[in-house]
Amino acid sequence: MGATILVLEDDQTLQDLLCEVLQDEGYRVVAADTLPALLKAVPQQADLLITDLLVDFQPVGIQAIADVRRATRPNLPALICTAAQQQMDHLRPEIARLGARILHKPFTLDELVSSVSRALEPSESIEVGAAHNELSSADGQLPPSALRTTFA
Repeated sequence: MGATILVLEDDQTLQDLLCEVLQDEGYRVVAADTLPALLKAVPQQADLLITDLLVDFQPVGIQAIADVRRATRPNLPALICTAAQQQMDHLRPEIARLGARILHKPFTLDELVSSVSRALEPSESIEVGAAHNELSSADGQLPPSALRTTFA
């Protein structure tokens, strides 16, 4: 089996979809809808954390990255999924400091799969999704995204 991906998502429908898509791609998935539940379930070896920025309307995503990294490894890659643009603008410096990638909701399944694949490779932080009509990076050199089959 492939990499182990931790998923923190409080929307059960979206969590189920994330798990199904990731498992279909060959990943092992450990999912929870709260940070305490995820921390109880964290395996010794994890390869990626996917977290919602807001869990139960609280900005838990940043804390999730710190706590899960303490429980696994300090350089665990993280992918933040969010539709909370106002909170993102405020937290962007902290997200950049953590080296987390951002996937804006709504996103396509192709965007999810490619974002996960890129997150598992060491590189700079990037943003993908609805708030951007193309992939964007710190240097702005990535090509426009051809992925426009939108998943809501």
